[in-house]
Amino acid sequence: MSDVDFLAEVTDASFSTEVLESPLPVLVDVWAAWCAPCVTLKPVLARLAESYHGRARVLTLDADHNLETVTRYDVRALPTVLVFHRGALVARQSGAQAYGTYAAQLDAVLRGELDAVAPGAAAAARASTAPVASPAGHDPELEALVSAEQPLVIFKHSATCGVSQSVKRRYDAFVQAHPQVPTRLVVVQQERALSDALEDRLRVRHESPQAIVVQRGQVLWHASHGGITADGLARAVTPTQHVA
Repeated sequence: MSDVDFLAEVTDASFSTEVLESPLPVLVDVWAAWCAPCVTLKPVLARLAESYHGRARVLTLDADHNLETVTRYDVRALPTVLVFHRGALVARQSGAQAYGTYAAQLDAVLRGELDAVAPGAAAAARASTAPVASPAGHDPELEALVSAEQPLVIFKHSATCGVSQSVKRRYDAFVQAHPQVPTRLVVVQQERALSDALEDRLRVRHESPQAIVVQRGQVLWHASHGGITADGLARAVTPTQHVA
């Protein structure tokens, strides 16, 4: 069977239906045509799709044409493989890996052994989750974000605000300089429910742009607008520098 028989594409428009609402685990390969390692990964993904047919889905997402999803899940390198189950991101891996790496992740999901992980924490085994809204009132992502075991940076960003665009560059500089720190970019226009839930749960009045550092249910630091700097964020995630 050819690669095309198995590797269906997902887009920004279809992501919620095809991935977040899927009853099966979904492995999403975020790639680009200009990325040589992405191309070499295709046969591995096709093999995974065949091996897990009926138990999990394997989809591809073109990073250049689906910036909303790339931004939402804080994808910083290509290829990046994201694994979802029941609306939550449960595993992520950057760079082209061997078949066994992805197979082990899918097997762990199918055994119920993986919890949700932070979008910006590829090096951390567990910290947070990815976007999912729960109509029943229990949001797995919200719970995972506020209970992160290490300081986690939440950045609320308005895609239509020039000030927020400018401040986001400071956040981006921090992310680039501190890849080990878990982060979560919340684009307010796209994730209003999560933004509102964070305000209610953390008791921090919503602003955008806004940065919040949270750990184990406690707000360690927060700031908005000009108070957000790369240096300030770096100090905030350092235990001796936490500011209420």
